[in-house]
Amino acid sequence: MAASMTSQSCDLTKCSKCHQLLKSPRSLPCLHSYCTTCLEKHTKDSSPNNKVKCVECGEEFDIPPGGLKEWQPLAIVHRLTEQKAMQLHLMSEETIQCTACVWFGKEEEQDAKSVSPTAVARCTDCDDYLCKRCFAIHKSQRSMKDHLVFTLNELREGKVPDASATEQKICVKHKGETLLFYCETCDVPICRQCVVITHRHPEHKQAELEQIAKEKNEQLQQMQESCGKNEKEVNKALEEIRKIRRDFELAVSEARIQIKGTVQKLKSSFLKRLDEAQKDTEEELNTVEKEGLETIKTADDQLTSIISRISTAKAVTKLLKENGSEFEVASDYGSLKAVLDNVVAAEPSSIIHAGKHLTDVKFEDNKDQNSDKIVIGQVLSGSTRSKREIKTPILKMEFGNVGIESLTAALDVAVTPTGAIAATDHNTGIVKIFNADGAFKSAFNVNVGVDAGRSSSPWCVQVGPDNLFYVTDYSSPYVKIFDLQGTYKRYFHTVSPDKVAYNTHGSSSVCGLAFNCKQQVLAGNITHNFISCHSLDGVHQKSIKVTIQPYFLEVTSKGNILVSPYSPGDVQIIEEDGMVLSKLQTPIGVSSWQPEGLVISKCFNADDDEDLFVADNANGRAVYRYSASGKYMDCVTKGFSHCIFGIALSADEKQLFVACYDNKSVKCFEI
Repeated sequence: MAASMTSQSCDLTKCSKCHQLLKSPRSLPCLHSYCTTCLEKHTKDSSPNNKVKCVECGEEFDIPPGGLKEWQPLAIVHRLTEQKAMQLHLMSEETIQCTACVWFGKEEEQDAKSVSPTAVARCTDCDDYLCKRCFAIHKSQRSMKDHLVFTLNELREGKVPDASATEQKICVKHKGETLLFYCETCDVPICRQCVVITHRHPEHKQAELEQIAKEKNEQLQQMQESCGKNEKEVNKALEEIRKIRRDFELAVSEARIQIKGTVQKLKSSFLKRLDEAQKDTEEELNTVEKEGLETIKTADDQLTSIISRISTAKAVTKLLKENGSEFEVASDYGSLKAVLDNVVAAEPSSIIHAGKHLTDVKFEDNKDQNSDKIVIGQVLSGSTRSKREIKTPILKMEFGNVGIESLTAALDVAVTPTGAIAATDHNTGIVKIFNADGAFKSAFNVNVGVDAGRSSSPWCVQVGPDNLFYVTDYSSPYVKIFDLQGTYKRYFHTVSPDKVAYNTHGSSSVCGLAFNCKQQVLAGNITHNFISCHSLDGVHQKSIKVTIQPYFLEVTSKGNILVSPYSPGDVQIIEEDGMVLSKLQTPIGVSSWQPEGLVISKCFNADDDEDLFVADNANGRAVYRYSASGKYMDCVTKGFSHCIFGIALSADEKQLFVACYDNKSVKCFEI
């Protein structure tokens, strides 16, 4: 059935640069098309380093080794562009000469000279314009009976045949041979001679082009459905990042108003210096604004680019499904699949994550104006507010050492998302849970599951990414998992299946416990000096050989593992393969130390590095602060009269919890 060419082509026949009908089109890998001259000019004017940036979606691509000519147009775009160009040509020309006329110019046919060789029709198979006589010959010749011929009026009205019903591509290598097959090895349509000569079985796998096109259409349909689902998420994320921009600009505006208001109060006596201070502070705010807007723009551009590629991919998919020939479906499938796979894999939530803190822009008055230099206040953005300033710690409370449910040997401590505190009681085989105010809440026995009835010496306790308690046992090679109420869920071995000898009660001592950014569990085996890596469901991933006994563990945001030793020594910073990167410096003013518990902060220090807190169980008995890269910062608190081991931070990181082993308690400090 004939279809309207205008409705089929949409905007895919327009150049992304000049927005006119494509001339000698080239399609980038993102599916956006350009005139060859427009693409060449765009590349010359604005594409350094042998790259091309699409003006439509912003994606950047390396120019192929063979130049821009290697970027062929999408087959369906090429056909529709040619059809539209033909239609425009017909609309602009009142008279078109016959290009196949057999009578015009023949001297023996005198009456032919009185007949104008004006075309009245066009044969889409011969690619010729036909006069009345040639039109009649086409109808009468048996060899041309299947040719599709349309009158010029029909073509001017935009009536063209569906490509899927009429178009048969001819092989460029073998004249007259139709492309009826598809080489799956080379991903190209082929003819009968190609099958016999250059794409022979078994080196090449062939199939009928019709069947391949059908299969790829079905695959494109499935990918389009997945793409549609992700499109909703991307649109939602785009709305959210733009709302963040509005809120951010409003917060910046309100902060600027606050700055000016504070300045007005002080201007009478400090007019000149206040003006200077205002300028400095507003420049600070401008820097925050500039950096924030750049972050937001980057996220907006990424999301807009994804939307653009989704929209174009959907349009191309629809055209191929409704109007694409087998050749076009097979030819365009690879390019289209690459774009669809890319947009389906996009994670809009991770793109907007960087902008979510930006609306936390505030201005704080400076209450102390006694200095010679006036400072009216400080601009606080989401990033500056996350940096920690360690204050003199204050002992807020001590708990777990009073009453019938008191601890007998507090070895490690962890804090749940709700603020509850869990502590391992090493001597009793029990983990005890306390409320945020230190009051006893509940307890659960570690002596359950695989080695129930045997002695247990719980060591480390951690809350995993799945909000479950993970507990190691000094007397066994297992990690046991409990919910936050203390109900036993499951266990797993901390060594690979081939180390059967290590997988029995008493054969290994597992102490250290941590989680990396891949949501994997790391457990330290101090008997055989390795760290066992597992998925959250306990499946063994790998074993990391280390040179010290992995007593306590922690992992930085970069994936480096911090290991404190069982015997006196230094904390090692190692890579995931076990290679030692560096060691923590010995604390200033201390001749030797015994590092124990480790905890990484999510905040950043003045060096733009994560804070690392380390418990020292040597004679000084203190908690020190380092950068995660190993630089000593300061002493947080000291003077413990008894042994200290595990440490933990509250969710807001304003409280530090220390497990006091001999003192049979947990101490909480405000930091």
